[in-house]
Amino acid sequence: MNTVHEITASNTNVLIDFYADWCEPCKWLNPVLEELKQQLPDLYIHKINIDQLTEEAAAFEIKSVPVLILFVDGNQVWRMNGFKYSKELAKELKEFLKA
Repeated sequence: MNTVHEITASNTNVLIDFYADWCEPCKWLNPVLEELKQQLPDLYIHKINIDQLTEEAAAFEIKSVPVLILFVDGNQVWRMNGFKYSKELAKELKEFLKA
């Protein structure tokens, strides 16, 4: 599996979704992220299961899920814990994305 560093190094705009299979809000976020892909085609979304990639979760101090972290050119520029709908998320993320 690719690490966050590898993914963010090879893509300009990357949204990492830290999740767990047992997390209900994480499940609610799945269709939101699908909508977000349609609204923001320049955004690469990558999911990281915190139960499988515990070192990655620890490196980003993930204490609860879901957590979304946006990287632009390999730099973390935005972070959100919890849930938002796609329209609200897209509005926040657009401020940071590079075309």
